[in-house]
Amino acid sequence: MTLPEPWRWPRAWQLLLRPLSWLYRLGWSLARRRGAPRAAGVPVISVGNLSVGGTGKSPVVRLIAARASALKRRPAILLRGYGAAKGPRPLRVSAGRGPLVGVAASGDEAQEHAAASSAQVWVDADRARSARAAVAAGAGCLILDDGFQRRRHLARDLDLLLADYGDLVLGERLLPAGPWREPWSQAAQAQALLLGSAPAGMKAPQLRALLPPAFQGLPLFTLRRQPAGLRAWPDGRRIPLAQLKRRTVLALSGLGRPQAFEDGLRALGARPVAWRFPDHHRFTHRQLERPPEDAEAIVTTAKDAARLPAGWRPSRPVWVLSLRAKVEPERAFWKLVDGALKGGG
Repeated sequence: MTLPEPWRWPRAWQLLLRPLSWLYRLGWSLARRRGAPRAAGVPVISVGNLSVGGTGKSPVVRLIAARASALKRRPAILLRGYGAAKGPRPLRVSAGRGPLVGVAASGDEAQEHAAASSAQVWVDADRARSARAAVAAGAGCLILDDGFQRRRHLARDLDLLLADYGDLVLGERLLPAGPWREPWSQAAQAQALLLGSAPAGMKAPQLRALLPPAFQGLPLFTLRRQPAGLRAWPDGRRIPLAQLKRRTVLALSGLGRPQAFEDGLRALGARPVAWRFPDHHRFTHRQLERPPEDAEAIVTTAKDAARLPAGWRPSRPVWVLSLRAKVEPERAFWKLVDGALKGGG
């Protein structure tokens, strides 16, 4: 199964969907609630975006959580829990030493955080409620994954807004004609912009001049997602990244933006064959028995690996590629984050 990259609709489809975008904008305006958000009593940093689909939020969340741990601030990561089964909330997914529940209960993103971070991990659509639970469990700071929306729930000391350069180039097309779930005017609520997929080698002044006016007033940082390691599934054995070179691999993904994953494999010297499913797709044995082409190995992401079926016996090696975030200029970014971690609450 191969699905197209989101929002790259033919022009005829864009015209057909435009009236629905106008209705979406009207509905968003009517549904928006105002009011004073609740204070958590500890520093709160939100990592989010105005669009749907992956823009690198999870690696940035873990990057900040690692920084908070180094500063002895005892971080907790709070998520909505997309794709999680209904159940008691707030749900503690991790106390900092790996997952306490399965992927069906928590959703794949929470599993990824629980496996890769020493932070507490909590799932609850009500961020204020999960904040109270995390603080009661000893958290000294809170990091909201995908927290830009519902700002009325919880006060924050730093709002980091992530955006993809390619989405900005497409223009302000709200759902369903485009990727934007809030108008660009809402960017003014953030304190910094982390821009992904920016043209390589472009200086900050040039890059800023290309941004839409709604984003130009924010402190600008560039975001790169770099390979952090390769592990065998399911035993977790380390595999040298060099093993990807000159290999034809099946790039198995259920992501909002699979092209970035496939391009990353090419950059590592692999020859990826796209094996795409919808975002957050729960893989089945039957689906995985029908690869689109033959290959020497299957490579997937850490988020997707959480949704591989238990007991699956693949006919070829399965490797899990993990990514880390790189934000530049680094010194200015950490000054902003450290200020929130040390002085917030």
